[in-house]
Amino acid sequence: MSWILFVILVCFIGFGIYWYFFHVPNYCGYVSKEGESLLHYLDAKNLLTLVQNPKDDILILDVREEEYFLMGHIPTAINFTHTKVEEWYTKIPKDKYLILYCDLTIKTQEVINFLENKNYTKMLNWGKYSRWKFDEEVEENISI
Repeated sequence: MSWILFVILVCFIGFGIYWYFFHVPNYCGYVSKEGESLLHYLDAKNLLTLVQNPKDDILILDVREEEYFLMGHIPTAINFTHTKVEEWYTKIPKDKYLILYCDLTIKTQEVINFLENKNYTKMLNWGKYSRWKFDEEVEENISI
């Protein structure tokens, strides 16, 4: 009887891993209502150009947890953790274009969906941070 429970447990764990890593939809490239012009930056080389020559009306938001941000992030990105979106969203002007990324596109999409409900319309889901293949910025200090 215990081996049956073990098999069932392994099946559930296997299904959970499959669902989390393989079945989760990829929202990379999603743009909100007025975000079409941001599609240009979906190509990592174009985003690198933006990082090297920042524009005042475009913000890059890293919505990963602070620990991951401190280990490396796209230069000029601002860290706004996805789990605290309700706390920080009012700090972002609605007239700015937003390029958001995370470690999973679904987390980024959840932030975008939240912001769309708050009438933000100029956003791009850039996708996973792992797409960034250029030099990163690493913070020396971790503030807890």
